[in-house]
Amino acid sequence: MAVRADAAELKSQQPSALPAPALGSWQHVPFWVWLATGVLASTSVLTANPALTAFSLGLLPVFAQLLWRRGEPPVLFFACGMQWLQASLVIFYGNWAGLSLTAAFGGGELERATWLSLIGVLVLAFGMRIALLGANKSMGPLAREQIMTFSPPKLFNLYLVAFVGFYALGSVAFTVPRITQPLMAAMNLKWVLVCLLAYTVLEQRRHYGLLAVAVVLEFTLGLLGFFSTFKTVFLVLLVVVLTATSAVDGRRFMLAVLVAVALFTSGVAWTVVKADYREFLNQGTGEQEEYAPVDQRLQKLAELTGSLTWQSFAPAVENVVLRMSYVHYFALTIMNVPSKVPHENGALWFDAIKRVVTPRLLFPSKSEIQDSLRTEKYTGEKVAGSEQGTSISLGYFAESYIDFGPVYMFVPIFLLGAFFGSIYRWFVIHGRFKALGFALATAVLVFGAFRVETSNVKIVGGSVMTVIVFSLFSYAVGPPFLRWVSESARPIRLRRRGRTL
Repeated sequence: MAVRADAAELKSQQPSALPAPALGSWQHVPFWVWLATGVLASTSVLTANPALTAFSLGLLPVFAQLLWRRGEPPVLFFACGMQWLQASLVIFYGNWAGLSLTAAFGGGELERATWLSLIGVLVLAFGMRIALLGANKSMGPLAREQIMTFSPPKLFNLYLVAFVGFYALGSVAFTVPRITQPLMAAMNLKWVLVCLLAYTVLEQRRHYGLLAVAVVLEFTLGLLGFFSTFKTVFLVLLVVVLTATSAVDGRRFMLAVLVAVALFTSGVAWTVVKADYREFLNQGTGEQEEYAPVDQRLQKLAELTGSLTWQSFAPAVENVVLRMSYVHYFALTIMNVPSKVPHENGALWFDAIKRVVTPRLLFPSKSEIQDSLRTEKYTGEKVAGSEQGTSISLGYFAESYIDFGPVYMFVPIFLLGAFFGSIYRWFVIHGRFKALGFALATAVLVFGAFRVETSNVKIVGGSVMTVIVFSLFSYAVGPPFLRWVSESARPIRLRRRGRTL
């Protein structure tokens, strides 16, 4: 009853100056984009991989047409775009080197893996779109109407509390294995606040300094850790920046380009320094732990980044490209399965689903996930594992191939796309509070749906747990939370354009 009362009170606080205009949900790709893509694809005949290049380039506007919803966070398009990038980079790198993928790999497995990966991303996109059938009204105006009543300072203060609290929680999350996964899912609530803060600042066009402080804090905290989590805040910003009623907005587009440049530049710089920095963090133990104090970490980072030169960036760019391209292990899998290791007939996906319905809280003896061991088994190659402080997975495309072969592998990929689309529909289309739904869907999918290299076990289990935690938060805390962060019942005046919502 309290939740319903809070919801009614929150609804009464919404601005009523003008009703939210109805918009069609799907953003049509302009004709000039299709034309430019066609012209660019026609030049692929001059490359070392003409068919793959043309097919790859043609996929991007298809993804936009299928998944970009007007005025809503393009997180589904972003997820497919990132996976497309991971599958396509090896093509463009081969073209730049003047080598076909067959010649570069010494066989046709790499080319075959790339074809299967690109088709897999397309199938994933169709699954996402199927899950959104019938959702023909954009939620953008309703969310923006609510966002215009939010207080950026209040959101920022809540973010600071979450920043400190979840940082402390992260230090103990792995000490109790039974509840590690729920705690890790709860820690992602911090990104919901980052999303709401970014949405509010960009729509209201004020308090940019608060957003800048949040970005700097997340970037700095990510740098101090063992893994490159500093990139996370840029990934979230990319989705938020492109959330606009007008998909082609010059100001937003330029800001997205700047965020992408910052993401790529910081990733290249990290590639140069990460080996020395990680060795400094774990004091040569090879563990994924940080034994150096914070002040010494900052000093070491300043020392390493201060020694960067343009000469060191060139090989680092190549390393970033090869690291992001994740079809190499898929190609090795094709070499090994089924010639040496038979297809598993669904055993890997069955294990992923079984782990969801047998949580460690109730089944503490459940076996640990050993990605590197699985990779070694199906590729026949020795890879770094827990002894070296790392974990290397095959990715769910390769695991689908291992289970069902090169044709039926697309069935679980399609179902996974429908699962991601259903998550988006649950929070954005069916959610009671659209602005909060935007942030919840972004925080779930920007982490769970954009990596080819993630194993099916982690994708399914992590996404399901995060959806459960976020749904409980939305139902139990959503109404009072949104009522508290609302600045007033009156819309914020847009100062630069001199109009109100």
